[in-house]
Amino acid sequence: MQKHYSERGCAPVGVTTLELVDDSRQGRVLPLEVWYPADEVHRGQDLEESTQDRFDVVEGVLSLSQRAARDAQPSAARSPLVVFSHGATSHRRASSEMATHLASHGYVVASADHVGNTMADLIHDVMMGGREGGDTRMVDLTQSAWDRPRDVVQTLDALLGDGNRPRIGSLDEERIGVCGVSFGGWTTLAVNSMDPRPKASFPIVPAWGPGPLKTEQLSALLRLDDWGRSVPTFLLAAELDALILLSSLRDLHEELRPPKRMSVLRNAGHVHFGDGAERRHEELRSMWSSGQLPMDDPEIDFAAVAEASRPFSELCPAAHGAEVAQALCLAHMDAHLKDDADALAWLEGDLASHFSARGIDLEVV
Repeated sequence: MQKHYSERGCAPVGVTTLELVDDSRQGRVLPLEVWYPADEVHRGQDLEESTQDRFDVVEGVLSLSQRAARDAQPSAARSPLVVFSHGATSHRRASSEMATHLASHGYVVASADHVGNTMADLIHDVMMGGREGGDTRMVDLTQSAWDRPRDVVQTLDALLGDGNRPRIGSLDEERIGVCGVSFGGWTTLAVNSMDPRPKASFPIVPAWGPGPLKTEQLSALLRLDDWGRSVPTFLLAAELDALILLSSLRDLHEELRPPKRMSVLRNAGHVHFGDGAERRHEELRSMWSSGQLPMDDPEIDFAAVAEASRPFSELCPAAHGAEVAQALCLAHMDAHLKDDADALAWLEGDLASHFSARGIDLEVV
């Protein structure tokens, strides 16, 4: 029977929060969210509104829920691990729908807050920047680019050790994947130069190439030729991305070493692939157009970025971005972490027609 990669899997999903301390980086503390297949006793608790987890993105500012049961007993099954990296000024739970989708299909998914480059940091800077003499932290692009891949390595080191396994279940150390969005997509690629453990990579709208946010600086920091092994990579792009230009990602795809794939969701914007895409899109457009930003860089024309980011009502539905990202990431991980021949055949098949039948316009490169 053909697996429906866009449909949630049969496993109930648990979630827990850990804190990782890195003594090699002055005791840097990373809050870490981990989703995992839960024991059958928790069936339905991840989907029922009254029992699923609620969390504060920023205390007193934004409260959300996720389709997982907090601190549920893990399944006894041995699971592959996927480490997720969030975008700039975002947070570790920003793609909880992707994480719970993978967990429902038997994966453990871990996502750390990239401290110094989160939504909480952004809100702090906006608030403090509006006060006379305010102490703003101002994201340091180079520092964050140095920290982020190391956050992923620290996550792998912590979870593949023995200490946390009773809370999240059993992990297969030979089946490791990485995924991320925007700056997290860049991180997904960069970590391959630092750590040999990832066996599959799924970067979504990764920061790369010339663009309004000077992402060419990040391109210069990223190497694609020193991974030391073959890492199957699936690059997902958005046609109308105002931040990471599609032409730049086509160039990136050309530079990636095989095996590689690329798809483009037509009529989609930069944030189409995370939770609450419409809300996040309009929040960013408002911030850019109003100039309420914790940075002062005359080389970045945020008003032009806001204008180039069309109102969400003119773009494809948020559900299209979620379905494409979840289905393609799951199939990619199944194919390369589980050696699933059916998943590989599905990816090599007529993906454009498959999604077109569901009303989704996808270009397959």
